[in-house]
Amino acid sequence: MLKNKKVLIGGAVFFAAAFWFYIKPNYMDAKVLPVYTEAQIEAAPRPTLVLEERVLNLKAPAASPNYVKASLALEFEDPKHKYINLHGDAITGANKYFKAEMYPDLPKIWDVVTQVVGSKSIDDVATTGGRVTLKEELIEALNEQLHVKVEKIFFVTFITQ
Repeated sequence: MLKNKKVLIGGAVFFAAAFWFYIKPNYMDAKVLPVYTEAQIEAAPRPTLVLEERVLNLKAPAASPNYVKASLALEFEDPKHKYINLHGDAITGANKYFKAEMYPDLPKIWDVVTQVVGSKSIDDVATTGGRVTLKEELIEALNEQLHVKVEKIFFVTFITQ
């Protein structure tokens, strides 16, 4: 009889500990998710990947080739709002981590950039409107290839010859 009481007490202590340390914090404690306003979401920085400067061929006759020297910054969506309330070095650190995540996709990104830019003539990209159209086409083509959505593209450097 005494042995059964020890087993029952031991089992009760075990279940109480399991409840207190596992079930209660994981399933019963309410985790308050932060609520962000549209203004906070719009004002927040986004994950950004800066592509190094490269010289790319433009569509032109072989006798007189044209080139563009470009460096791009790709701004991606932030669906989990990880970048809200980040400032200064925190943004830099988050972008370094994001760049490491995106490293396997860099060949895809450069392939798309090369194909889209290579399909344009110097006249297509010489005007502001032409560069805006180029950005839109790049965003559309990149979003077809990547698992993360590109929201904006910025030309850090864009020199034609």
